Amino acid sequence: MSLDSELDPNRQRLGSIMAAAAKNREAGPGEHTVLLPRISTDPLDDLVERVRPQLGQAVDSLHVAAALEADGLTDRGARVEYGYHDVFALATEVFRRLGPQLPKPREATARDPRAWRESLRLIAHGPLYVLPSTAFPAVLAIVGRRSLVLGLVLASTLGWVWAGAAAHGAYRMLGLGRPRSAARILTVAAAGAPVAGALAGAALVRVTGGGPALVAMITCLVAYQLTSTVLVFYRRERWLALAMTPAFLVGAAYLILGPGLETWSAGVAAGCVLAAFSIAVLLAVHHGLAAAVREPSLRVALRPEVPALLGVSAYGLCSAVLLLHAGAPYLLGRLDIAIAAAPLILTMGVVEWRAERFRPQAVDLVRRVERPREFVRGVWRLLAREVAICLLAPAVPAVAMLAVLSGAGVLSGAGIVMTAAHVALGGAYLMAFLLAGRDRFGWLCASMLAAITVHVGLGALLGAAPLLGRSGSALLDTSLYLGSVLLLQALFVLGLAPILGQARHYR
Repeated sequence: MSLDSELDPNRQRLGSIMAAAAKNREAGPGEHTVLLPRISTDPLDDLVERVRPQLGQAVDSLHVAAALEADGLTDRGARVEYGYHDVFALATEVFRRLGPQLPKPREATARDPRAWRESLRLIAHGPLYVLPSTAFPAVLAIVGRRSLVLGLVLASTLGWVWAGAAAHGAYRMLGLGRPRSAARILTVAAAGAPVAGALAGAALVRVTGGGPALVAMITCLVAYQLTSTVLVFYRRERWLALAMTPAFLVGAAYLILGPGLETWSAGVAAGCVLAAFSIAVLLAVHHGLAAAVREPSLRVALRPEVPALLGVSAYGLCSAVLLLHAGAPYLLGRLDIAIAAAPLILTMGVVEWRAERFRPQAVDLVRRVERPREFVRGVWRLLAREVAICLLAPAVPAVAMLAVLSGAGVLSGAGIVMTAAHVALGGAYLMAFLLAGRDRFGWLCASMLAAITVHVGLGALLGAAPLLGRSGSALLDTSLYLGSVLLLQALFVLGLAPILGQARHYR
């Protein structure tokens, strides 16, 4: 149906009057043009013309409804001002009067090589996270078990918080069109990482004992986390993989050939971290110098971001504690429990990939449905499907790992339960990414602290809290941890409930 056929009688009358006025203008000089007052039109037409600049390419009535609600229109306003039962009925008519849709832009399909490359880039993050792990046995032989555990916990927590805050600040600056500021943040954060690691290592050695090897290990681990952050930010994952491959190969050789190569393995790992770190710093400096845009001072630019940076830092700290507090007591003597997190870390890239794909899929859903209820049902089904994928991804290597441990005769029921808990964390971290994308850091931290409290608190009551020195049943402790992870998933669902089904977030 054409737009002309949609005009109401008042508008047709206005067109006739305008045509008559035009005929008067073409008349002879002796005749006069009569100026008539503006004819009032349907208020809905006024609304259509008012929203046309922002909704001229709306793909469906749900988009229109989201825009009208964001503009403050309520169901009562729709009834009183326009005579429609609710905002969605009004939006349907507004969408109809806006006219025919423009063709939808062509989107990248699953067969698009660029889409596949981007997906593989994200999936590869998991293996990159575990690439230096083959050097840990050699480092263990040098620094000792107790020092290795304390160093790993301290370095992982510090690096997690430091890298998360740096990445968030850099992405915010890049989103605001300030690439130089983003590069400066990454440069300063990366350059400060070894210093922070060395100071933290020195403090740990002073309190608990150890030696220069422990300080060097913590320094290298923190530097590696910031190195990977910078190279991932600039999409140079391949450079990171090439730089760390020698460390992986020499570490694997030590595992196969045994004693005699521990010094070589640790030394090559340190050299590879130093090489990758140098590349990352030079890359960040290069991007900062190459940015030709004049930008405000970094201090001024970051001032509005302080609350978000504090939230990201708190979220990183809680995430590190959540992941490390359960397994740390078993790193010294229970191999099957100590390596239970390996399948999750290996497939964290898959979780990142599915979190990255969630919004485009939700936007596509907005375009395909007509009513809000359909969208709400659809987006929750989408979440359930993505959570299932993020559970399946770590489950596959977990089953393979458990089979190997069982064949070696070192698998216990506690190891199976702890591995299941880390598989469940895959779905929890997907929802955590979605909540972080909505800046729900307060809910994230509160939920994680609640899960940690339940695990440790119930373990203390039942005499199975090794973190507090109560070495009871390992099976009971790991079962409590699995229960706390399931509680965490439920809390994340509650956090998503008020925001997941709001179409305006996917416009």
